[in-house]
Amino acid sequence: MSDPDSERVDAFIDLRSPYSYLALRPARRLAERSGFAFDWWPFITDLRSAYGGEGEARSGRDQAKLRYLYMDCRRLAQKQGLTIRATTRLWDATLGSQAMLFARSRDRLWEFCDPLLAAFWRREFDLESPAALDAAVAAAGLDVTDWRHWREAHGHDALAAALARADALGVFGAPTFVYRGELFWGSDRVDLLATTLEPSKPWFF
Repeated sequence: MSDPDSERVDAFIDLRSPYSYLALRPARRLAERSGFAFDWWPFITDLRSAYGGEGEARSGRDQAKLRYLYMDCRRLAQKQGLTIRATTRLWDATLGSQAMLFARSRDRLWEFCDPLLAAFWRREFDLESPAALDAAVAAAGLDVTDWRHWREAHGHDALAAALARADALGVFGAPTFVYRGELFWGSDRVDLLATTLEPSKPWFF
């Protein structure tokens, strides 16, 4: 009897990560074509350590790195017909990540995430706003009262469990895909994941 986990990929994304956003379309296409189940989880990157804090606190080198990062992401986004605008702050992704887990638990993950992320990367969505997240939950066809009750009862523990899962698997950044203990980090590693899942098939993204 086959192990169902051998046909499963853990997929970790940070809602504030442009590279996570860029990875979604090819990774979801891979899941559909390959038949492998992808379990989608939120991940919260330590952006302050990675990019030297906020604004004036960053060194010249960190500021140059961020300018390049967003220039690079805009070029990659154009290939997918997406919009990515540079962030103006280091957002707290806690509440948004909890809402992602709620939508996942109600089988409405992409109905929630797709419009939210498109608006966020156009800089039209406040990821820290309870009211904005309530509206996103409602727009996804979910019950806002159910969301609020779930958040109070389960939100903290559900997010802690997702982050503990990431830590146990050795995840250190997003997006990361984990298959049979092997990590594939970055939006540009989806093709390597594809050849690992289906080595006999050519994959083009």
